[in-house]
Amino acid sequence: MYRRSRARALEHSHIEANPLAVRSLIVTDHDGSDADQIADLKGLPEPSYIALNPFTRSGHIVYALSTPVCLTNSARRGPMNLLARVETGLCDVLSGDVGYAGRLTRNPWHQGSLPLWGASEASYGLLELSCALSDLGALPGYSPRTTLTRSAIGRNCALFDLTRRWAYRAWRRHCDDATEWEAVVHAYAWDRNLSVIGDEFTRGPLDETEVLHLARSISRWTWRRFWHQGGPTAYDARFTATQTARAKKSHTTGNRTVTDKMRTANADHGFQTKIDRETFMQEAF
Repeated sequence: MYRRSRARALEHSHIEANPLAVRSLIVTDHDGSDADQIADLKGLPEPSYIALNPFTRSGHIVYALSTPVCLTNSARRGPMNLLARVETGLCDVLSGDVGYAGRLTRNPWHQGSLPLWGASEASYGLLELSCALSDLGALPGYSPRTTLTRSAIGRNCALFDLTRRWAYRAWRRHCDDATEWEAVVHAYAWDRNLSVIGDEFTRGPLDETEVLHLARSISRWTWRRFWHQGGPTAYDARFTATQTARAKKSHTTGNRTVTDKMRTANADHGFQTKIDRETFMQEAF
């Protein structure tokens, strides 16, 4: 893909849909024969426009965002996670191509496309689109332990979560040199990108530049955060205190007495009745 002036780019059949750092258009590649009707048939809001293939009636169904979503590593993760869910939901409802990478879209002004323009007010907020998908039961739920494998944005979110969770614990082993720590985080992120993101996502792994920027953001944030909180000594003290609190909680709740109310609830739900040691000894003797 090459950079050209706007005038030159509009002469081509395909153009870049969004800049790398911002998402303002959500594009779904529909390979069927009813791209001009499927959104209405499924009960979705009117698309902002559809770049239709006039011969096959396949095409790109596009929803414009009234407020673009920033995708840089300094951006808030909440909107990015919601964008990934909306993107996946639209792909499912509109029978989109799960292998579509999302970088290039059909040029609606090119002679090879038949543009179907929506109303002038057909731009939507993320919450508006998510509510529409939720009403159809098609909005994927959010879970930090699962990934949206059909979303391009989901790749970034998944790799970010994988790397940051590892970094919170691994920092203690590499807390002597900031340069070494940055290199270690980048190596881990690149390995996860190839072995996890590349295997699980239909759109393959992220490119090297995206992984580098993501790893750099995580490494620098964790380095500043943990040293600001007192460095390795304070980190070890907090870790010990946390483990002690967990042990006390486990000891307190692990051997609790089974009350009559709990036995009744277990019986109502068909669970096998459990008894504590004191009750067992009374019934045994």
